[in-house]
Amino acid sequence: MNNFGEYITPEEAYKRQHDNPIKKPLRYFQKIAKNDKLCKSCEIEKVWKLMDLGLCFSCTTGEADASDDYELI
Repeated sequence: MNNFGEYITPEEAYKRQHDNPIKKPLRYFQKIAKNDKLCKSCEIEKVWKLMDLGLCFSCTTGEADASDDYELI
């Protein structure tokens, strides 16, 4: 189970992309925040919305502990 340390709104994710050279519009974060699909790989966990790869946190990063990462709500 994903144990994210922090959950953020799409608006906060939009503000936090200051270090990203390719900025995404607010509408992008609002759309992916609604994604409740299951991971394409393990088919157990919900997708990690912030990355929008169709994979859960563990399948995306190879790590089990997400407490130092954040997710969209």
